Amino acid sequence: MAEQSERTPTVVVHDLSITYKVLGGDRRGTPEDKEGADPLRRLLRKEGTERIREVHAVKGVSFIARHGESIGVVGHNGSGKSTLLRAVAGLIPPSKGRLWVSGEPALLGVNAVLINKLSGKRNIYVGGQALGLSKAEIDAKFDDIVEFSGIGDAVYLPMSTYSSGMGARLRFAISTAATPDVLMIDEALATGDAAFRQRSAKRIAEIRRAAGTVFLVSHSNSSIREICDRVLWMDRGRLVMDGPTEQVLGAYEASVAKPKPKPAAVGAQEEEIPGTTRWKGSTRYQVLREATRHTWTRAPGCFVVGADDLDTARMVAPVAAALGWPMVCATRDSIPPVMREELGRLRPEQVAVVGDESAISSKVRGKIAEIVGHDIHHIDCEDAAHTGAQLLREHPPRDPGTVYLTRPRLGTHALLTSLRAAHERRAVVVLDRDEAPPELLEALRDLGPTTLVPVGFDEDWPAGLLDQVREGSGANICWQPPEGPMAQAASLWDDRPRAERVIVTGPSPLEMLAATVVSATTDTPLLFLSADRVPQVTRAAIARLDPGEIVLCGPQSALPTRLRAELGELVSRPAV
Repeated sequence: MAEQSERTPTVVVHDLSITYKVLGGDRRGTPEDKEGADPLRRLLRKEGTERIREVHAVKGVSFIARHGESIGVVGHNGSGKSTLLRAVAGLIPPSKGRLWVSGEPALLGVNAVLINKLSGKRNIYVGGQALGLSKAEIDAKFDDIVEFSGIGDAVYLPMSTYSSGMGARLRFAISTAATPDVLMIDEALATGDAAFRQRSAKRIAEIRRAAGTVFLVSHSNSSIREICDRVLWMDRGRLVMDGPTEQVLGAYEASVAKPKPKPAAVGAQEEEIPGTTRWKGSTRYQVLREATRHTWTRAPGCFVVGADDLDTARMVAPVAAALGWPMVCATRDSIPPVMREELGRLRPEQVAVVGDESAISSKVRGKIAEIVGHDIHHIDCEDAAHTGAQLLREHPPRDPGTVYLTRPRLGTHALLTSLRAAHERRAVVVLDRDEAPPELLEALRDLGPTTLVPVGFDEDWPAGLLDQVREGSGANICWQPPEGPMAQAASLWDDRPRAERVIVTGPSPLEMLAATVVSATTDTPLLFLSADRVPQVTRAAIARLDPGEIVLCGPQSALPTRLRAELGELVSRPAV
């Protein structure tokens, strides 16, 4: 703290408040609004003054930023993060309070001036001039911008032909071509593989050394942990917390992950069992909806996988858990209505669709983009092994030392592996070939695990495949103990003290994976049941955890009343 106090202040914010006046903000979607949707027409009718309301975007915020600091800004959508940065950049005048900035501030992001119909080259010049660079300066930086973005000769094609990742990389490269005194970055690191994120972090570090102070607004807590040494937590326009990164993010993540009570699911009437709650539905999609509704009010991002592509879902589940994103499903040719409803409710700012054309068609991907209102990221690989390689590159696990390897369709053992990996912050790779593709071996070498853990038994694996993976990755092969999946699930919580809540799910694969993401995101124990009984290992784990509530995640046809009543008897009751 003494070192920080000696640093030169670069930004001083004192009791800052920002208020917008919004026209037509009192009602939405009424017939009158649609009939007279033109604001000028309403003003001419002298109706405009009746529909103006004030939005208090920032309320009494105070802080001091100093030279050499990299400060993350977190909070839910609409919490005032971007508005605060726009004010520091001088784009919005304060309604109240004072704001002082040393030198020339700049808000990274030239999206507003880039034109999709123009080539990448033309946009480099348009964006560079918007940042205040001269043509000679842009000429000097042009090759570096193209090389950094990694788009190659595509720079001469219209930006409308770029994938979302290519466009994001080019925007970032253009935006960081200038070096301001105070740099503000608003969700610039949302897209890109692991290699690009590493280059981005290095570029930001260079700018930070030159600029003095960097602000980063992001829903990616991993990016903030990697780049920032301090975090501001905004909520409903107010500064909730200001402090070291881990301290503030820990409190913020705890608040985000806390499940909120929701109304009971609509469905057929069934006997209520004291101590138990049902996440149910007549279809697997309805069960997934209930799981997400009880866990996420909003989500910064979301994965979409094919409902019948369980191998992909098993690899995505640990990644989704690490990011704190829900996982929803679509079929090849349609988006089930309840999944469409969830995407609209969650309003994720990032969507990653994982699967090839046989799992989710381009038509469905287009509909998903329409629902969320922005481009989506598509991980399109020819098979599960290539998908695993791509996930390792784009979302390297927090613990890279151990990677789980499974074969396709290994039943509950494979599903249990996704649960274990999700809680251990490790990766799962499905090897659906008789040989490992070079892309996967390269991704494993880059990740550098020391141990590869195959799932199943030796006879489940083609001769020589594991030797090939071991030699290609440089890691050791270590078989996991030959326990049943329910016993393995129970053993995950051996060191856990009493839990207020335990999630229990039956043998339905998709529901098990959805519950896995919820369990790891909220740090709630998850246990498995068979179709007709509560195994002794599950019963013993519940008795030791002594929960006040058991959540049963599964379709109405599963987990019959007899099993639910048996579980209800294991729930601790408050003393009378």
